[in-house]
Amino acid sequence: MLFNLYVIAPNDIATAIAQEYEFKQAGLPGCVGSMDATHIALERCSYRMRQVHLAQKLPYTARTCNIVVNHHCQILSTTQGHPARWNDKSIVKFDPFVMGLRRGNVLDDLAFEL
Repeated sequence: MLFNLYVIAPNDIATAIAQEYEFKQAGLPGCVGSMDATHIALERCSYRMRQVHLAQKLPYTARTCNIVVNHHCQILSTTQGHPARWNDKSIVKFDPFVMGLRRGNVLDDLAFEL
């Protein structure tokens, strides 16, 4: 499956430190990736699901995925597609990598300092 080939989250501290390097140089020690939501056009959407798949900014129906990438544009984590009407704050709750970081289950040895 393509997902397993291209979506690889850092699962040990050595890999995370290697991915942190560019962010550390930019003044963000402890950061391993950038995260944002992206819309994927949905050409055929049933009429009853149309409203939930219309985003405020888009003139077409879409699904939204939250994606985490490192500085080399390698995908570290992504969610499944969700209705385009959902915002980033809702979608991130379905990302196991991000929620693992938040709970301290993933990369708990990596320190992030402000």
